[in-house]
Amino acid sequence: MTINSSKHRARKDQLPILTTQPMVESNLTASVRRGAIWSAGATIFLRLGNILLMAVVARIVSPEELGIFALAVTVHAVVVTMAELGVASAIARSDLDVDKIAPTIVTISVVGSLVLAVPMAVFADQLAQFVGNEDAGNALRILSIGVALIGPLAVPGALLQREFRQKIHFWASAASFIPGSATLIVLSILGDGTEAFAWSRIVGQLVTAGVILACSSRLYLPALNKSLLRPLLAFGLPLSAANLLSQVLLNADYVFIGQLLPAADLGIYFLAFGIAMWPTAVIGSMLNSVVLPAVSGVLRDGGDVAVAVVQGARTISLVVFPLGAFLFTFADQLILTIYGPAWVSAGPVLSILAAYGVLFVFGLFMANIMIAMGKTVILVGVQVAALAALIPALWTGITLGGLVGAAIAHIVVIGAVTSPVYLLGLRRSTSVRLSVLFKAIRAPALSAGITAIIAWIITLPLRGTGLSILCGGFVGLVVYTMLNRQALANLLPGTAGDLLRGPAFRSTSWLALWRKRL
Repeated sequence: MTINSSKHRARKDQLPILTTQPMVESNLTASVRRGAIWSAGATIFLRLGNILLMAVVARIVSPEELGIFALAVTVHAVVVTMAELGVASAIARSDLDVDKIAPTIVTISVVGSLVLAVPMAVFADQLAQFVGNEDAGNALRILSIGVALIGPLAVPGALLQREFRQKIHFWASAASFIPGSATLIVLSILGDGTEAFAWSRIVGQLVTAGVILACSSRLYLPALNKSLLRPLLAFGLPLSAANLLSQVLLNADYVFIGQLLPAADLGIYFLAFGIAMWPTAVIGSMLNSVVLPAVSGVLRDGGDVAVAVVQGARTISLVVFPLGAFLFTFADQLILTIYGPAWVSAGPVLSILAAYGVLFVFGLFMANIMIAMGKTVILVGVQVAALAALIPALWTGITLGGLVGAAIAHIVVIGAVTSPVYLLGLRRSTSVRLSVLFKAIRAPALSAGITAIIAWIITLPLRGTGLSILCGGFVGLVVYTMLNRQALANLLPGTAGDLLRGPAFRSTSWLALWRKRL
């Protein structure tokens, strides 16, 4: 590799650009595909594992204990977003020279995480009172350990993202799942369920940290290059501010509910919201791991970012729309079957929040693109506008409609404020035509709706039983696959894609007409 040394040398207020021979497009595509598959595999593994784990734990802990933990994890989520000041994302940009910027980023990340972790531990009781329940204090002290761990892991984790080595995250997740789960179950049985949730997170994070550090291709020691501070902070601080506002948006409802409703109601809502974010869990980590380095690679190699955006949106829509449709259609049955009758009131909330989960994924996709384009200031504007609308909407919704009102408030804000502003920022950042973008996601959206209606009708005789979920999921999978056979065949690698192109899934005349119309 060579660094620009003459007229192309980076100015003092710029990050050092890496100059390489243009990467062959097929190599970049292969790296993106490989990274996406491993990231999706890790996420699906964790999601399925957490579903099974919560199915057990939900019969041990009470909604009130989960509600108290929700308040603690809300504070933790907000603090974590500021731990490395957003600078670690610069490592994942493949157009920047990592050897130049990494030591300074290590310093910023370690110092920033410690500066936040120590006050969080010291003032845990006061923070717990502020968010609505003093019983969350001990959990906050435990979670402050996790904040301190963010700094040392920021650069190694971003390096794995830059190198598309998401398989390491998969093995780290797999290695941490068993000790973390065992900690949660044992401590829940022995004592406080709230603290059990907190300790399980720390145990899992420690195991994950060990795997990531052991597998990191390079380890950098802290150092400080003063000439890089300004450009790194100019890149990172807007991103950190946007992430902070994003977490406030995601967690403001917990604070409102904690203040206005009993802790048990918050536990119910916390469960419903977590399930609604399954589409984000399935594809969100893949977006965070792959989109940023992939788009920066397209930029570096002189590719067409607008085309990449449209292709990415089409791929995402093929996954998130059927997931959202499934959650909306079978919300009540899902809650009752997996988590038990104590949590059944989460069903109506989940059916509304299912749409929020879908829209949130697309927002995450657009945010990562703007980060790759270096337009982090736009993200701050998006979050400020959304927060200004959400706070009064949440208060009104909870006051008038309780938990269902809070869910409706989220849908209104993300649909009427957040998504339009994101689209405007995307249009200005990439010059993508919105009409082309909407056309790319139209077929998956319509086919997911049709699939949900068919699955709902077929499973009507089975309502109230676990068979409705199994039967509905199977019918939905078959119908949706038939409606989107070619698109899914192009998305899936190897044997799976070849199977969809084979005679077993050959199009009938009505399917051919469907695809022609779209």
